[in-house]
Amino acid sequence: MKKITNHKRRGFVLGLGRVLGVAGVIGTSALTPHAFAKGRGANLKSVAVHKSTNGKERILFALDKSVRHKISTLTSPDRVVIDFIDTSSKGKLKLGRNSANNNQQKMVKNLRHATRNTKDFRVVLDMNEKVKAASALKSTENGYFLEVALSPYNTKQNSAQKEIKKAISAVTAGVVSRPMTIAIDAGHGGRDPGAIGKKGTKEKHIALQIAKRLKKKIDRQPGLKAVLIRDGDYYISLRKRIKKARKHRADLFISIHADANPDTRLTGSSVYILSQKGASSEAAKWLANRENSYEDKLAGADLHRGNKVVSSLLLDLSLEDTIDKSHEIARDLLKELGSVNNLLRRRVESAGFVVLKSPDIPSVLVETAFISNAREEKRLKTARHQEKLATAIFKGIRRYQVASIGRESDTQYS
Repeated sequence: MKKITNHKRRGFVLGLGRVLGVAGVIGTSALTPHAFAKGRGANLKSVAVHKSTNGKERILFALDKSVRHKISTLTSPDRVVIDFIDTSSKGKLKLGRNSANNNQQKMVKNLRHATRNTKDFRVVLDMNEKVKAASALKSTENGYFLEVALSPYNTKQNSAQKEIKKAISAVTAGVVSRPMTIAIDAGHGGRDPGAIGKKGTKEKHIALQIAKRLKKKIDRQPGLKAVLIRDGDYYISLRKRIKKARKHRADLFISIHADANPDTRLTGSSVYILSQKGASSEAAKWLANRENSYEDKLAGADLHRGNKVVSSLLLDLSLEDTIDKSHEIARDLLKELGSVNNLLRRRVESAGFVVLKSPDIPSVLVETAFISNAREEKRLKTARHQEKLATAIFKGIRRYQVASIGRESDTQYS
């Protein structure tokens, strides 16, 4: 109950910050943490009708941002109803038709629209016949377009219609879908070898080998995409690792390591997230550094403007939310790693690792095993054990992916 209350409190304060205009315009997406608060609603700008040669019609709604929507078909009389969630239109919408097809029989007879529930926008297409309707939201350089494909009800789906479905973006409950992007950070590299085992095994090589195996598994999974922070033996600073993950709009950051300890008897895997103390110091750092544009803006939130106190609060809340999500994926990873290796501790650990200090990307550091332990060093060098570790990490990510989709569906319009 306390966790739910904290989530609600954060949502209220972030929303208040948006109203006060102190955090700038902040974007959102379906499975991404790059949003601290929702911005204003979408604007439905225009409607156009395009008729194809096979008797079908496509209705294109131009929007200034991504929206959730609901579409349904009704009879007596025949009509198609599209509800745009948290959307408005500044002018009266008119059907713009492709002039080359004006002499053909029209499926859409008329368009009506009205505001619903003070914040949603309903469009009703009066039809000349009973139709099947399918929709998808497209993202282009010129903005967003909701495409509604209409086909006669008694016509079987042909190859042309299948091609149209392949061409349009995948949609989950009316939200533009993009793969959940996983940034895989192979620890150390180049002049920084990391820990070195008794037999000379270098942590930087083991981490990269596991990272590459993990990437292959992720890229084979629908809805997931992997990005390697480093794909070879070279050095990248810790801050640049975070910067690269944010450049790729990563939804999750996984840093892979192989632990070492003077006590060579120690064995087992462990998973770390950023500590609360580390989060507080990081918030102060980001707010203090005003000269670097990368560190001025977080997911579109301009920290230069508005009330500095509220900006600080917004950043603190965002970091707390990111840590909550980090803890969730860390638990999933720990559970899966426990099936292939001993666990050093059965709880998620927290520390001030610099590489975990991204304010808007859930981040975890995985210590796969102790390279300082002779038995674990030997196992880490084998393709079989590396594959097992990569599979365990992948399964943990899949758990998080499924849970994220579930959270998103709970908020969908019904």
